[in-house]
Amino acid sequence: MKVINRVQQGDIIYASCVGHTLCHHIGIVYKKDDKIKIFHNSPYIKNKFGGSICSETYDEFMKGRLAVKIVRTNVTNDRILEVARQHKTEVWDEFFFNCEDFVLEVAEGHRRSNIRDAWKIAALGVTLISMY
Repeated sequence: MKVINRVQQGDIIYASCVGHTLCHHIGIVYKKDDKIKIFHNSPYIKNKFGGSICSETYDEFMKGRLAVKIVRTNVTNDRILEVARQHKTEVWDEFFFNCEDFVLEVAEGHRRSNIRDAWKIAALGVTLISMY
């Protein structure tokens, strides 16, 4: 069964990054009737307010990507729209506002990024190894 047939409102989709196998890009599912949109924070797309929060069809979001996992949440469409509107002018930033920051703020009420934390740990490890 295709992933699109299994997703529900509020699901978080972890997908591979386009052209990069070592990173993930995540979005959250907005589903109304038979229409599915994926809201996400993209470093490559600007919305009409100059920010980087966007919504795309499932096919647009998944183009060039592979689905890695889906996490079920109780997030409503209203919550997705509320946070998207709050940050409509904010621009993607790898340190302060990446895709995971946006989606987890929608789902958990605060920003956090496991992806960023993993890169920090890797950078610290490389630094420590290079010192010896």
